Amino acid sequence: MESVKNIRNKASMDRETLTKIFSLISTIVISVVFCAMNPSFLGTKNITNLLRDMSPVLVMACGEAYVLMLGSIDLSTGTVASCAAVMMTVLLQSVGAWAYPIVILYGVFAGTMNGVLHTKLGVPSFIATLSTQAIWQSAAYLLSGGQPLSLLPAAWPLVNWAKVNVLDCIPLLFLAALVVLLIYSFVSRYTGIGRTVKSVGSNERATWLMGQNVHGAKILAFMFSGLGAAIGGIFFAVKAKSGIPTVGVQYNMLGIAAAVLGGVQMTGGKGSIFMTLLGALLITIIQNGMNVVGVDGLWQQIIFGALLLAAIFMNSDKDHKGLIVK
Repeated sequence: MESVKNIRNKASMDRETLTKIFSLISTIVISVVFCAMNPSFLGTKNITNLLRDMSPVLVMACGEAYVLMLGSIDLSTGTVASCAAVMMTVLLQSVGAWAYPIVILYGVFAGTMNGVLHTKLGVPSFIATLSTQAIWQSAAYLLSGGQPLSLLPAAWPLVNWAKVNVLDCIPLLFLAALVVLLIYSFVSRYTGIGRTVKSVGSNERATWLMGQNVHGAKILAFMFSGLGAAIGGIFFAVKAKSGIPTVGVQYNMLGIAAAVLGGVQMTGGKGSIFMTLLGALLITIIQNGMNVVGVDGLWQQIIFGALLLAAIFMNSDKDHKGLIVK
């Protein structure tokens, strides 16, 4: 019996490793292709733009990865980010720097709300987050009046840090995203919370029988997801000095794709938060490169969808029967 378990664990590790190798090779090959098509792709200015564009994807993927490791899914991250961007733009002009902690608390609330709906009311994560997705999208429209909001010049000093580059090419915004990544990765790997989240994803009943707080771990995972989405919304707002009520919509899929391409298994229990960095890099390189060479935006969505399918195929347990999203 033990040998069968070891074989399954080894197969799971192989799938995770295969996905990471696929992402790494894809990143190198695609970068070479884009560079051959347009040498400016690897120029200092474009690398700076790439890292700045990558920052919201990275923090949103970090949060999404926690929920995926439960074997659940969060479909609300994009609209949480949109609402956060609009809130940030409005609040910066009314309460100044207090906008930052207020929007962060909003993200914690939005994530906790998803966790409570899922655990306390027994609503499947797919349905719960699909419902809150509509709520936060409507809230973004109501706050903005359905129109993009521009940040008034008086508030620019509070967001100008997003334009600062370290060593002339590394955006401070990207370094902030790396800090979030390291904190999320540390919590996942070295704390009881992170270990319980993975344990729930692997075997929820066994985790419960061991006396672990299963509901608490689930709520915290969704809270981390909401927090990551709100930070992503803050990044959108300070980067563009505006609040667009639909800015985060496409990033819901991109965040999931980045986490899966980094090796997080959608069946739960496996994956590394830190490796979402690789998935986010691949996603952003494709997005940035296709913009540089002038590829139509609709084709970008087709390619992102194909990448996500490929990653899920390599990272899924083909022998698992009756798998559903929890």
